[in-house]
Amino acid sequence: MGANNISTRKESDLPFLDVLSDEFERESLDVLREALTEGPVHRSRRGVEVLDYATVSELITDPRLDSQSASVYERMGGPKSLIEFADEGLLVAMNGDKHRRIRRVLSAGFRVRSVIERRDDMGVTASALTDQWVNGRCDFVADFSSPFPMRVLCELLGIPSQDIWIFTAAATELHLLAAVPLAPHFPRIDAALRTLAEYVTELVATRKKRPERDVISSLIAVQDTEGKLTDAELAWSLVNLIFAGQDTTRYQLASAVLELVQHNAWDRLHDDPSLVPAAVDEALRMRPVTRFVVRIPREPIVIHDVRVEPGRRIILNLLSASHDPSRFADPGRLRLDRAERYDLPFGWGMHHCLGAALARTEMEAALTLLTSRFTDVQIAEAPQMTAPAGMLHGPEKLSLTFQHR
Repeated sequence: MGANNISTRKESDLPFLDVLSDEFERESLDVLREALTEGPVHRSRRGVEVLDYATVSELITDPRLDSQSASVYERMGGPKSLIEFADEGLLVAMNGDKHRRIRRVLSAGFRVRSVIERRDDMGVTASALTDQWVNGRCDFVADFSSPFPMRVLCELLGIPSQDIWIFTAAATELHLLAAVPLAPHFPRIDAALRTLAEYVTELVATRKKRPERDVISSLIAVQDTEGKLTDAELAWSLVNLIFAGQDTTRYQLASAVLELVQHNAWDRLHDDPSLVPAAVDEALRMRPVTRFVVRIPREPIVIHDVRVEPGRRIILNLLSASHDPSRFADPGRLRLDRAERYDLPFGWGMHHCLGAALARTEMEAALTLLTSRFTDVQIAEAPQMTAPAGMLHGPEKLSLTFQHR
């Protein structure tokens, strides 16, 4: 068992994983594979790194561990907007009764069925974006994976199409929340959060007077039965939906396309569209957009005979866990017939991602449309990727060439 009560080693005894090294920058997965052969627990600049699938899946729901709270940003000298966002709307940073109360309202107003029923609409949105690809070349991130989830989300929230550019620009800036180090990016994060909060606050006020058939109106209505949110909680929760619904899908969808092209699986999805859900699962495993999650122990905890003190950052390394050969046979290969499920990408328990159904449905709708329209898809130049030590990872630029079917 990964977490137990018998301590024989101190944290200082652990091997050091240098996540800021040039080698990690170039070949992070190879570094993690090698590290895992040395042991399932390491220390790094980020905290105590847990690398194996079994222990990560165990600790991700361990009731002795909390997620990283708003106080972390206070200690870093973060702007007021960031502290308010983390305290009032960022579910992953909340614990206890407040988390349960806000989550209950959001779950009632953001129902899985209503998301899945919009799959055909998502296909229409994807089609409209690809209609503009006439010269056999695109930057997939700029031309598709960035605008696509934001257009879908704005339609769900009831945001006018002429205002989508405001949300896209501001929400894209919030990828900086996953940067390591974080503090240098506080001014840009502050500007983006204030832009989103001001707009959403005005839109909520409008919907209270004139409800429509959208998620914001639904969230206002369900408070009559599911519990009340303050105006700040509702506004910041909507900002969180925008942040989570844009950045993660932008990276994960581009990563999925990259994997399909690199593993020559693109035309297999065209020939058999029933394989699309399996392709999404494998993309989530092979290139998880969330590379790690942070947990903070409230009491001393022993992980693989190493004592970790209260308040210490425990890094559950999802990239390493998703390539653990003890869990996944031939982990470096994209397999559309893989029996072992990768169950970690959207979290577990009270921190299971509310937007999981939206992200999966978006990816399935997009890949179905894309593989039906294009063939001979090639990577035109080396992708530009985010920094590998950050929490979120994926292509910032992905140049493709293709032929129309």
